[in-house]
Amino acid sequence: MKVLLYNDTYQHLGGAETYCLELMSKLEELGHQPFWMAHGNSSPVRGNHIVLPHFNEGKFKYFQSKYFFNTKAYQAIKKQLEQLQPDVIHLHHNRYYTFSVMKAIQDTQVPVIQTIHDYTLLCPSQYYPDLYYDTPGTKSRKENCQLICSQGTCLPLKSRLGHPFAHDRKRKKIIHKIPAFIAPSTQLKLYLEKAGFKNVHYIPFFIDEKKWSFNTQREMKNVVLFVGRVETNKGIYYLIDAIVNLRQKIPDIQLIIAGDGSELGNIQKKIKENNWQEFITTKGFVDYSNIDECYNNANVLVVPSLDMEQFGLIGIEGLASGIAVIGSDAGGIPEWCVDEKTGLLFNPEHPEELKGKIKRILLEKGLADKLTQAGIEQVKKIYEEKQHMDKLMELYRNTDVIR
Repeated sequence: MKVLLYNDTYQHLGGAETYCLELMSKLEELGHQPFWMAHGNSSPVRGNHIVLPHFNEGKFKYFQSKYFFNTKAYQAIKKQLEQLQPDVIHLHHNRYYTFSVMKAIQDTQVPVIQTIHDYTLLCPSQYYPDLYYDTPGTKSRKENCQLICSQGTCLPLKSRLGHPFAHDRKRKKIIHKIPAFIAPSTQLKLYLEKAGFKNVHYIPFFIDEKKWSFNTQREMKNVVLFVGRVETNKGIYYLIDAIVNLRQKIPDIQLIIAGDGSELGNIQKKIKENNWQEFITTKGFVDYSNIDECYNNANVLVVPSLDMEQFGLIGIEGLASGIAVIGSDAGGIPEWCVDEKTGLLFNPEHPEELKGKIKRILLEKGLADKLTQAGIEQVKKIYEEKQHMDKLMELYRNTDVIR
């Protein structure tokens, strides 16, 4: 089977790109022909990677491409589909050229399925971390947020006014056109169905056991690890504050930040200004093939996301490598970070809880071992690659064309 994975960016930004690369490898092992098509400025690193240029330079073009139609993008994508003639198209992030991509697929009549990787189709404000907190005279964000809102109650006025005309229209078009969807978490599946999405299949991400060393006998060195995009909405500043405060109780505590993002420069500046270099290390972007070294040199992995993380792929990587995990009680994180069983949860609206959770794992005898053992068992039971691929291939064979 010839399978085309489409993602709107070729740059390796996070879990969606990691999943695409892993899925490509598994499809090849099963004897299929996978291709990855995305947009970017760099050259493809492999022969089955198709890198198209971006067609949305400038604010007007960006808005037009995202919410309406971009003729150049449509023509380029359609041309590739006609040349490649895939048996099925698996959409991933399709935010930048949504209508252009769907029109090209519809014209070529290729069966299609889409994995939903985040909550942006339901709640665009998940990327507004400064709006996460309550405002005076209003209900809490959780009470106020409808997650499937047309009112945009937690959005700025400009976004609120445009929400029904752009964002809602886009979501309704996707619901109407795409024949089937994949949700990696049960909570996301629930919210998608509540929003009117039809034919939603729950297929959690998988872990390739051959790529991970199950280091359950690691020596406790009080090393805390953050892996991912270095952005405000990922809770990185909460984590830094917790580590700084914990030094009074655990003088040899260390924090390793593995990842790149818009806040990396600001964080590096803050570290230098406060002379924190001896206990906070920033590694920048770490290639996926080397990320296991970070896991094996740490004792605690923290996933402190402030917004609705739909799954948090790095979490099951941490579980698989035998590292104790702490996650925010938001989105799909609690599905793999089961509080007091496979990890510890903290309320992202009460960041002071994070300090106590880290302290418990580092100082409470036997806790880390108990969590890591349960975590490894959960990975083997739920996030095993064969059951993932079996379910996915069944969908590939039975999916339909765009209506």
